Amino acid sequence: MGKYANLYLAEKPDIGRAIAGYLWPDGAEKGKGFIAKGDTCVSWAFGHILGLAQPEEYGEEYKLWKNYPILPKTWKLHAAANCQEQLKVIRGLLKESDTVIHAGDPDREGQLLIDEILKYFGYKGTVKRLLIHAKDAVSLARAFDSIEDNRKFEPLYAAGLGRERADWLIGMNLTRAYTVNARRYGYESTFRIGRVKIPTLALVVQREEKIQNFQAEKYYEIEGDFQKDGISFKALWKPKEELLDEQDRIKDKSIAQAILMKLGDAAVTVDKAMYKDCCQAPPLPYSLDMLQEEANRKFGYSPKDVLDTVQALYEKKLVSYPRSDCSYIPVSQQVDSKRILPLLQAEKIPGAEQADASRQSRAFNDQKVSAHHAIIPTGEKPGQLTEQEKRIYQLIAKRYVLQFLPEHTFQKVTFTLLAGGERFAGSGKLTKELGFRQYEKDTEKKPESSENLRLPELHDGEAIAQHAYAICEKKTTPPKRFTEGTLLAAMANIWRYVAPDNPNRDKLKEVKGIGTPATRDTIIAELQAAGLKGKPVEPCLRKTKNELVPTAFGIELVHNIAPSLTVPDITAEMEYKLTEIAAGRLSLMDYTDQVINMVHENIQFAEQHEFPEQEKEGQVLCPICGQGHLARKFSPKTKKYFYVCSDSACVSKTTGRRVFFEDDAGHPLIAKCPHCGEVLVHILKNGNSFWLCAKCSKFFNDVGGHPDLKGRGGRS
Repeated sequence: MGKYANLYLAEKPDIGRAIAGYLWPDGAEKGKGFIAKGDTCVSWAFGHILGLAQPEEYGEEYKLWKNYPILPKTWKLHAAANCQEQLKVIRGLLKESDTVIHAGDPDREGQLLIDEILKYFGYKGTVKRLLIHAKDAVSLARAFDSIEDNRKFEPLYAAGLGRERADWLIGMNLTRAYTVNARRYGYESTFRIGRVKIPTLALVVQREEKIQNFQAEKYYEIEGDFQKDGISFKALWKPKEELLDEQDRIKDKSIAQAILMKLGDAAVTVDKAMYKDCCQAPPLPYSLDMLQEEANRKFGYSPKDVLDTVQALYEKKLVSYPRSDCSYIPVSQQVDSKRILPLLQAEKIPGAEQADASRQSRAFNDQKVSAHHAIIPTGEKPGQLTEQEKRIYQLIAKRYVLQFLPEHTFQKVTFTLLAGGERFAGSGKLTKELGFRQYEKDTEKKPESSENLRLPELHDGEAIAQHAYAICEKKTTPPKRFTEGTLLAAMANIWRYVAPDNPNRDKLKEVKGIGTPATRDTIIAELQAAGLKGKPVEPCLRKTKNELVPTAFGIELVHNIAPSLTVPDITAEMEYKLTEIAAGRLSLMDYTDQVINMVHENIQFAEQHEFPEQEKEGQVLCPICGQGHLARKFSPKTKKYFYVCSDSACVSKTTGRRVFFEDDAGHPLIAKCPHCGEVLVHILKNGNSFWLCAKCSKFFNDVGGHPDLKGRGGRS
């Protein structure tokens, strides 16, 4: 028997502390990286404490980017530099524990990162699974009552491995392949390839190109103003099909003018009036992407700001798990409303006073709850919150309250009028009960030009005595640029950007878009080169006011990689197959083989593609390969500038080594042997400076940093 019967291993310290607080309300012994009492211990990781090894860890040759593909037979893991100490703590605890309770976040990544630790250390004991959706006492009690055997989640772990390895294979290999081959044509920027990042960038590029190529066109409508029973209402003229152009518009103003003359004082009668009883259910509670989109629209918060804020609220036990892609709640949690709603009343959340805790909206649906449920308040009383935390909390709380308010009921009215042989059409809405809409005006769509907020009673065949007409000149408008919020929504609903006849469209619906709620904000930030550590990265997107615009490099990137990477189809297919792995219907090996085949196809494209030559003022073609250009670099060691070919594969045919050129007042110094034409190399040896021809072994004296080519030259 080990020292501990049970070791709870959480994904992050805050969850570990919440577990310890639940197990031992009166406190327990705190150690370095763990909390323990009796035969039970709680410890934690720091998120992805382990990561896949870098290419050079599979061989020295992979330090050079020109060496690809890298296709590991056995995958290596390494610990993050700042996590070494905690990993040692976990290793020691695992040796002393009989049973591990896996308390990673309740999703694919949470399953992966704790299972990876257990397998990394070869843990052989019993493993159980604890799924925590929120940190308040009620949610924790519910989780502890439902602990399961971790073997049930092995397919989910395999899906996590599949995601991790696919991203590595695509990112490491295709970033190298495209970058190395682009350098041959003078590109200096790194072509960072990601299976989600590239189709996301392509959405913005394609939208921008539509905007730039857009040409506004005038068209004309006839609007009728009518009045009955003292109520004014509008309707639009519906032209006969033969008068319309290919976009179903009237472009010729004379046609509208002729119709206006025809209408004159012609009698107007109601052709048809149809009344339909309708009801509108409250909007569903928030998933993360819905919340990020709403907060960006209302407050201008970036997706990352929203995720960080919800995470902070989660750590304060005020809301449930933040990285959720679900908008539904388990039916069993409907009873929680009896304790949550009074708290929200005290917090003066609009509608909470009128909310009926016994009401069960469509949000309570076990069939639609995935690994997570919607983001909802836990019923804990908020303390001091920042302005941003308060706004986000109120959004979440208000959307929860709406689930316990009546539906909005109304009559939808559609009608057509006849005048002088021409037809006019309009619509309207007669409210019966405002219901939840009394507190959620944002759910009302902007009315169309032919939609009326008030209507008189209309009956088939009756006359409309008062009427007037006007020609309205309108212009077509270009599509709107993406904001961070609308781009995030596009990623989550990517199926809308796929042709209806595309077989991947339904798969995209099933997998809920490209990326995950936990990664989409990061992808958008990285495309703007924000929050990236290490070397500076050229941005693919920039933000102008609140709009996203592609940079010149972002456009070049999309135009110079395989078209299959720029559409969401491949990512949709990959995400769909990951769900198949999680369901046990597809093996990890088969999936990885398919990813490798895709990598090979893209490498072939990169190597055969003719990138548009990058021409810059004063650029010098490499005299060695004749394809790359000489790029100016700075040596921290010598404190001097030098030049080297932009193509990292360029080497001397004589020596097989890279050739470096001296800087001559901001220009590369290219000196050739007068005997054989070989490029001379500047040599500094034992304090002596001279120039060497590697081909015919002749050397030349150095005079003021230049070779003395008039001298005879001696043999080295």
